[in-house]
Amino acid sequence: RGNLLGMLAYTPSLRERIEQGGSIGLIIMFLGAFGLLLALWRIFYLGFTFQRMQAQLRDISRPSLANPLGRVLAAVEGVSLEDEELLQLKLDEAVLAEIPALERGNGLIKLLAATSPLLGLLGTVTGMILTFQAISLFGSGDPKLMAGGISQALVTTVQGLVVAIPLLFGHSLINALSRSIIQRLDEQCAGVLARSAEQQSGN
Repeated sequence: RGNLLGMLAYTPSLRERIEQGGSIGLIIMFLGAFGLLLALWRIFYLGFTFQRMQAQLRDISRPSLANPLGRVLAAVEGVSLEDEELLQLKLDEAVLAEIPALERGNGLIKLLAATSPLLGLLGTVTGMILTFQAISLFGSGDPKLMAGGISQALVTTVQGLVVAIPLLFGHSLINALSRSIIQRLDEQCAGVLARSAEQQSGN
């Protein structure tokens, strides 16, 4: 009658589960926390940049240096629309200067998402090695001797997957936002060149 309550008393808490992962589990959790903070910062930055570009689209005639589109338009402000070749070069240079800031951190988030399951697999292998060492030293008569290694093997696998899944979703969202902003820049550059061609054909 008291067996169930006794078993519940031995059920490990969340903190104890994390500690069962050992040093590899702590590394996974640290990389996961760093990756999630980086992903949230990039989502906030790109969302804020997208909102500023939307405001700039409503007032193309007055480019602002506080957003990528405004900086691209300001780069060709003094260039005559009749000089199409120089206009094209200036637009390409301005867009290429904005791309690194828009794509910064994407590769690192993707790397962390790919590394986390591999670290979980490393923890699994390490835990199984500890389990087999316990079996070779003490035999298989006492399951508690093997429990530590098996716990590490399972917990690190779970930790690696728990870290990798949200990082993959975050990377996809960040990649989509940055591509959308770059596409808007390309569209506006094409619009400037189209106006230049129209002016030349009108002359």
